[in-house]
Amino acid sequence: MSEKVSSENGMDGGLVARVAAWMGKPGAGLFLLGAALAFGVLGASERLGSALRTMRQDNSIRVKGVAEMDLTSDRGTWQGTVRARASTLPESYAALERSMDALRAFVISAGISNDRITIGSVSMSRNMRRDAQGNATNDVEAYVLTQGLVFTSPDVHVVRQIANDATALIKQGVEVESGDPVFKVSTLEESKMELLEKATANAFERAQTLARGSGNSIGKLASASQGVFHILARGSTSSSEWSGEYDTSTIEKTARVVVTLDYSVE
Repeated sequence: MSEKVSSENGMDGGLVARVAAWMGKPGAGLFLLGAALAFGVLGASERLGSALRTMRQDNSIRVKGVAEMDLTSDRGTWQGTVRARASTLPESYAALERSMDALRAFVISAGISNDRITIGSVSMSRNMRRDAQGNATNDVEAYVLTQGLVFTSPDVHVVRQIANDATALIKQGVEVESGDPVFKVSTLEESKMELLEKATANAFERAQTLARGSGNSIGKLASASQGVFHILARGSTSSSEWSGEYDTSTIEKTARVVVTLDYSVE
């Protein structure tokens, strides 16, 4: 055991002696000083680079620009559906024809030209007779036929009036169902471009205001992105940052767009 310790002490002593001898040589101290300075400069450079990267990331400003525009629908679409039923197919079809003629005449009298009207195909279903226990049998009790009429017109107020008044035909024995009118804006793409320009200008003004408040100025535009596009009923405050909306139930609408811009700050 004692021999082993003595041997290890001898090895350590020899290593220390050799290092001491090397350090005693001329120029060894300068080498160590240079190495220490080099490692110090490398560490400082890395910290400085990290600080500069952070500064570059932080030395910018992100702003949102908003623009709104009131729009009026210039195209309206409406669909009405008539239904007829009878114990025989010919009787049901004759009743359907009378109902469709009445609906078409009503639409034309309201101001829609005949060439704008499209008549859909006829759909048929059967009502089966039930037995005393309420179970369906193989006997047809009535044939039910349905047919639709649809038109599109730039006179949106007439479209709305027809949608509201069509069910008055029920008083004449016409089984009619009035669909919800759909109102759209045909110049939507042009409006979008104008809104994007206004929203971008709004974002730039906000960026300038924020920069001046901190004693800086706005530099180059780093990035730009468009948010969702909304077409809302006039006066609506509904909006979502994740999905766009397109209200088709009203004639008077408001279009709204948001853009996000990143500027460098100087």
